[in-house]
Amino acid sequence: MDKQEKIKLAITAGIAAVILLILVLFLALSGKKNNDGEMLEENIAKYSSGQEESTEGLSVITASEEKSDESDLAATGDSGSTGSSVLTYSETKNTAKAAISGNSFYATSAAVLKNVYRGMKYDVNAQLKDMYTYWADGNMDAVRDLAHLERYETMSLSLNGSKDFYYYGDKNSEGKPDGMGLAVYANDQYYFGKWSNGLRNGDGTWVSFYPNYSTYVVKEHMYTGQWANDLPDGKGQEHYDYDPEYMNQEDLYLQNAIGGFSSGKYNGDMYIITIDKDGNTIEWLGSCEGGDWKQVNYAAIDDKGKIPVLSERENSDNHIFMSVDGAKSNGVTGIITGGQEKQ
Repeated sequence: MDKQEKIKLAITAGIAAVILLILVLFLALSGKKNNDGEMLEENIAKYSSGQEESTEGLSVITASEEKSDESDLAATGDSGSTGSSVLTYSETKNTAKAAISGNSFYATSAAVLKNVYRGMKYDVNAQLKDMYTYWADGNMDAVRDLAHLERYETMSLSLNGSKDFYYYGDKNSEGKPDGMGLAVYANDQYYFGKWSNGLRNGDGTWVSFYPNYSTYVVKEHMYTGQWANDLPDGKGQEHYDYDPEYMNQEDLYLQNAIGGFSSGKYNGDMYIITIDKDGNTIEWLGSCEGGDWKQVNYAAIDDKGKIPVLSERENSDNHIFMSVDGAKSNGVTGIITGGQEKQ
């Protein structure tokens, strides 16, 4: 075999080796891809089943889901917010597609704590005493910090499924909360203020804190003002804080409802502030009677049968419309009432 033939043979062998190597790599990668696909499907199945168990009642209603039947959502409300409603702009306005009250954007009307604390111990008296001191001093940042500590969430979780509460503060001769006091309920709810014979009466503040692991759009829900018979009653303000990560660009969210309250419902002239994802606010005026919004004067029901219930403060020709059922029974939702102090 001469030198030229040897060179040709070597080139041919090299090409064959390269082709064989490519074939081997292709088969190996194909097998890995199929195997990874099977593992991925298995992991998704496990994740889905785990999520269904651990986040029951925590799902957020997205804007696209709400738009599928916007006219009926206001009437039906959500699974845990009686009287919640979708507030819709007049179709002549293009500044926003919808305005949604905080009560109707998420699936339940209160925070839900998960049992992730693995037997953590807590001291009710010591913890409430610490929080009472900060709350009495008006240091709400410290109050929030405490409420989000695991031992405080564990304390609240221990009340899960009941209306009872732990209490720290003044009592009457019968041992019932009376005077100034602090209480913690299930669902990470707290009340600080006046009591009378075991019930919240007088000036006080109720807060529902949402845990840091929550995927709700709401971070905090608060009412501060006058109380009677364990419910907001008199002059007061309802307030929501939201997580912008879960807000969308299309909707407005209820930030403040300021005015009169009766047995927890909006009552009388109401001053409403809405907020959007970018932090822009709009002020609205309206009137309620026992939670039922009244139709705005000199404004007609729209072609979908919705009632104009709020007028923009700086442009009285711009309104928010609600369905007939959605305009009823509006107020502060989710407050746990009727329980007894748990010893």
